[in-house]
This record gives sequence, C-alpha cells and structure tokens, in this order.
Amino acid sequence: MKKKIIICLLSILAVLGVSYQWEVFPGFFKPVESLAMGGVYTTTVDGINALILNPALFTGGFELKFSPGLSNNIAEITKLIPYISNPASITDLATDTALLTALQGVHNYDLNLAAGYGMQIGNFLVGGMGGFQASAFWNLSLMKLDDVELGAWMDYFGVVGGALKFENIRVGAAFGGGMAGFIIPATGTEFPAQVNLLGSDPFAGILPDDPSKILAAINKPFFIASAGLAYDIENVRLGMSFFANFNDILSNGPRYVLSAGVSYTWQFLTVAAELEDILNQQKTIFRKLNFGLMTDFGFAKLYGGLHAGWLTGGVKLDIPFVKIGFAAYVYEYSNFAGLMGEQRFILSFDTKF
Repeated sequence: MKKKIIICLLSILAVLGVSYQWEVFPGFFKPVESLAMGGVYTTTVDGINALILNPALFTGGFELKFSPGLSNNIAEITKLIPYISNPASITDLATDTALLTALQGVHNYDLNLAAGYGMQIGNFLVGGMGGFQASAFWNLSLMKLDDVELGAWMDYFGVVGGALKFENIRVGAAFGGGMAGFIIPATGTEFPAQVNLLGSDPFAGILPDDPSKILAAINKPFFIASAGLAYDIENVRLGMSFFANFNDILSNGPRYVLSAGVSYTWQFLTVAAELEDILNQQKTIFRKLNFGLMTDFGFAKLYGGLHAGWLTGGVKLDIPFVKIGFAAYVYEYSNFAGLMGEQRFILSFDTKF
C-alpha cells in the first residue's frame, strides 16, 4: 500500500514538473510587504509597486528598491561556487553529500531592482517606474541525476501610468514594456532546460559560452498593462486589479492575472483576504486564496499571512533614509495548495522621498 502511495505521489510530481505555476515573471513581482502578508496586494499595495499590481493605489514621491530573494538552502549553497567556476570538477559533486542534500528539490534565487517617481497634476497622480529582474531556478533529485531542471532569465522594463480619485473610488492604469531573455538554457527556448549530470558534457549548450555577452540574450520584447480600482467604505476597502503580459517568455505566450480582494483597517491593524489569478482555470480555489495581516507601530511593521496553504511572515523597519524589510514566505509551484512549495526568504532595502 505504501509503495502505491509513493508511486502515485511521484507520478503527480512528474506531471507538475512540466507545468510550473511561476509566481514571478517578467514585469511582475511583489514587494516584501505583500509576500509577508500571504501574497495579498489588491487592497494593500502602495508606492511604485502599485503601477504593476494595482495602479489605483499608486502614491507619489521618489522610490528606490533593492530586493534579493533567497531559497532556504542559502547556508549550504555558497559551497557550489567552486563547481560553477570549474565545470570540469562536476564529478566531485557526487561526494559532497551535504551540498547535494541542500541542492535537492525546487529552488529559486532572484533579484528585483526598481525605481520610480510620481507627482500630483491637478486631480491626477501620474508617474512611472523602471525595473530589472534576474532569476535562477533548478529542480534536482539525487535519484534522477540524469533529469535535472535548470533555468535562468533576466529582464528590464518600464511603465508609465496614473491614478484618479472620485470621492471614495480610486481608479488607475499603467502600460509599458521591456526586454527579456533566457540565460539558461543558452540556446533554444525550452524553460527550464533538461540536464543530464551523469553525461560527459552535461552543460553543453546550457550555460553561456561567453559570460560577457549575457546581456545580448535579453532580446525578446514584451509589453505589459495593468488596471485597477479601489473602493473605500469607512474602514473597509474593496479592490480589483488586472495585469497582462502580452508576450511572456516563461509561458511562451500572453499571461493575464485578475485578482480581487478586501481589507479592513482598525487603528494599527489591517487584515486582508484575496482571490488571486481568478482567470487561471488550472489552479484550485484554495491555491488562489491569500490571507494577510499587518500591525503598524510607526517605526516597525509586523506581517503575517497564509499563501496557497503556507504560512508567511515578516517585518519592516523604518529608519532614517532607508527602510529595511524581511519576509519568510513560500512559492507554490503546483496548481494545488500546500503541495509543491519552496520555502524562501527575501530582504528589501528601499528609500522614499
């Protein structure tokens, strides 16, 4: 009986492995506050991030953000550097059991940079932002070293937009575009790449031959647009947002994300619930549900939440000239809640004037 259950689970994971639900893709990423609050954003996001998540909540001023995202194996992953710098030593990897254990499973490392500015012109709040994203992904099993998944992509983009308020209703829209491309695989369009680590030359055609020409691979244009609204009723806010990438390299086609949520703020406490990616018919209803809460003490904000069946949490400190944030959260790569999650951490350093 146990053997049948194991075979069944492995079969499910094999199917899921070819249909990942990417939570970050070119032109779309969430700030540390959203990730710590269970992924909610339609009624809680602000600043320049609102231009891509819900433009109705866009706020003015200048912002600069730097956010590296780390997988939970960060303590061991630094030991991989010698193997990267010398691919010929890949055979030595088989003897480093501690590192192999840390490498097992699904892991992703990424970096998000963004800067933007917004200003009031009459009844309109208008502005723009530019962003840079880099992401590296792998899925490895010690039992299947001949079938390892590797992938890395980068992009840069810019958007312009604005928001308008009518009494208790806010509406907003933004549009823009950028360039994206795969670093791994270095050739072809399949993402992630299938690698046989037991082969004589496992990284042939997978890793870039000339690292100095990596930016030349960022050559696929994409166009994005977003729109949103928010309606405030005393302490309650209702929100809806729509995001579109009309040429997403990860899905090899257009991607549309429609989300709706509600939040309630009482003094220093905010609670929020959201149904994310409503149009995605592959995801279950529990996979789409996000819940979050925030307590605001002025100099510090504490966060907690539930994303796709996984607990999240974090903190953000407001100190002179810079805000420092930290979140522990989970990426769910499957269509189901709590099935194929990767525990992750994100740091953020941002400033606003």
